[in-house]
Amino acid sequence: EVPAPDPANASEHTMRQVVWCVGWTASIAAAAAPAYFAPGTPPWWPQFVGSHRATLLDGTWDFGFAEDGLDDVIDATVDAATGLFGDETTKVPSTADAAPPGVPGPRRTFVYRRAVELSATSSYRLQLMGCAFYCKVWLDGALVGANLAGGYAPFVVDVPAAASEKNASVDLVVLADNRFNDTSAPLHTGGDFWHFGGLVRSVVLHEFPNTNEKKTPVVWRAYVAPLLLPGQDEDENTWALNVTVALTARDFSGALNVSMAFDWDDDDATTRVVALDFEDGVARTVLADDVVPSTARAWTLRDPALHTVSVTTAVDSGGGGVRERFGLRAWSAVAVDDATRLALNGAALATLTGYNHHTQWPDATAMSPSDADLDRDIGLLARAGATYVRGAHYPQDQRWLDRLDELGVAMWEEALGPGVSVENLADEAFMQLQLEQLDQMVAASFNHPSIMTWGFFNEGPSEDASACAAYAAMADRLKALDASRFVTWASNKETNDQCLAHASLVAFNSYPAWYSDPGNLTAPRAHWTSVNDWIADAIPDKPFVVSETGAGGIYEWDNATDPYWSLNYQNEILGADVEAVLDQPRFSGLTIWHLFDFKGNDGAQDAGPCDYVPDSDPPVCAYIDTSVSRPGGLNHKGVVDYWRRPKPAFDLVTALYRDANEAPSVAAASSSKKHKGEGDIEFYKEHATKKSARMQQNRAHRRRHGFAG
Repeated sequence: EVPAPDPANASEHTMRQVVWCVGWTASIAAAAAPAYFAPGTPPWWPQFVGSHRATLLDGTWDFGFAEDGLDDVIDATVDAATGLFGDETTKVPSTADAAPPGVPGPRRTFVYRRAVELSATSSYRLQLMGCAFYCKVWLDGALVGANLAGGYAPFVVDVPAAASEKNASVDLVVLADNRFNDTSAPLHTGGDFWHFGGLVRSVVLHEFPNTNEKKTPVVWRAYVAPLLLPGQDEDENTWALNVTVALTARDFSGALNVSMAFDWDDDDATTRVVALDFEDGVARTVLADDVVPSTARAWTLRDPALHTVSVTTAVDSGGGGVRERFGLRAWSAVAVDDATRLALNGAALATLTGYNHHTQWPDATAMSPSDADLDRDIGLLARAGATYVRGAHYPQDQRWLDRLDELGVAMWEEALGPGVSVENLADEAFMQLQLEQLDQMVAASFNHPSIMTWGFFNEGPSEDASACAAYAAMADRLKALDASRFVTWASNKETNDQCLAHASLVAFNSYPAWYSDPGNLTAPRAHWTSVNDWIADAIPDKPFVVSETGAGGIYEWDNATDPYWSLNYQNEILGADVEAVLDQPRFSGLTIWHLFDFKGNDGAQDAGPCDYVPDSDPPVCAYIDTSVSRPGGLNHKGVVDYWRRPKPAFDLVTALYRDANEAPSVAAASSSKKHKGEGDIEFYKEHATKKSARMQQNRAHRRRHGFAG
């Protein structure tokens, strides 16, 4: 049972309740958007208050496409876009190129249209949470914005006054082109995953009524950076708050009073009024430690307490604002014996354990998950004892980050950029767009306490010293935007990386016994031990994490032997990998690649789908070609398969994770009725090696239909 949230508890009443169900299922209470999101408003934080109104434009839109894509799409006119509409409609958000594994989705130009009501007495801003790859926006026939800085970071478009002055319903037209192209999609440089396209995330219309004579600006966002003031012991820590307020009027400079009300303030307390000096629509202030009461709980992995602050312009002037959610958190590094370890709120953390996670779901859902889809994956992480997630390889869905905040899981969010070349990094226009993408990502995600790390350039050319200037530019931009988190990249150049001086956290990708030394099960321990020794000499003052490691295992390959691609071989490698990593004193974290099997890139789809058993649901492969690098068009390194069915490695890794570090989020919600053997690693190891009834049914099903085992 899930206890009813206590309205008196500021963190409980703003979070979903995740329940660890002993056995092999996890259930989530309230799979739909929680009640604290008003109908028709964005179902993620922040919320908007007063005269600042936010309306979801999700739903049914007119839809069309150009089969082979429009020529010179950057110069496409509204007439060319609207000429593609017929009688077809689609749901927004949705993924325009969704297709099964082994089947390439269409690469083309897509167009979307719906009517929006605009009032002459208001100003407006459009917010597109994900429009991929290239995006162009027209309102009432006039071009109002475009985005080249990657398709997965939210971007905003201010609506010209001429559009709203008509006081009428006008057409909003959005073009999304998902073709790889150096001109229209320069940041989509590749990577081993399918780059989905279309209006893959929500569209929001923000309204700011101009009802007051002074035209008082409206608060757009308020960014809260907690400042830990350590006491003699943890109970004596206090907090100050560094608050940055951004107005909708980006050209406003001058003095302006804003009100700030925190969830810990008494209901009858006088609203805190803060005088701010704005420059170009932004002002900063530090609220001293007397603002945060001693009763305000910090955000931790075991107790992910969350707080809110409402920031508005002066109420008597008809202003509006935002209610932000944040946590009192401070990420840092501390010395433990002769190692540098990750710390949260001044306390060293046990080794963080978790998974990489793509925004990808089966079938038509693809990159546009429902709340229930997100909750199921959160349930998998809770069940797995995860304390750490890396969001590969692009800016994340805000609803996903909300859930990690609530679960108490550390998060790595990174910019789109796998497959970048030295030539890309030497291109000034390319780098300007990468920096713009960082601005968009951090602006969207800053207040999530779960975010520990900002990242970029997955497996980039960091072995080449000439690339380091670009790495420095990205790192410097992130540190300027947010000095409270780590900055890093996942390096597969490992000890040959020439740019590590610019990282505040070092992270390596490596696959011993899978890509290197295949078949050698001693390779993981030898490799990770050598890296641990190298850290002591090369980067003793920086924390270190393993950002990727793992092995493939095809769900149906449940033979008793352990050839490449078999579940047994995946089990052996992951067991060796996890045990070796957890034994290294200088390693602070591990994210296995990957939580689930996922659809590979365009080239991977050339393999075609596997031969499925007729009428099997979820699908069961009867035959799959393993002579290719991505059998069936999938990357099979998940510990659950594409349809989220656990492989034996899931239970083995869960046992190792929980044995090394009892998962805080799971421990807090565990059932008091223990399964026999629960917590005993031998029980899980034994369970992981047994054939499940489901697998035996699958094998019998395949044979009945005449397919080879």
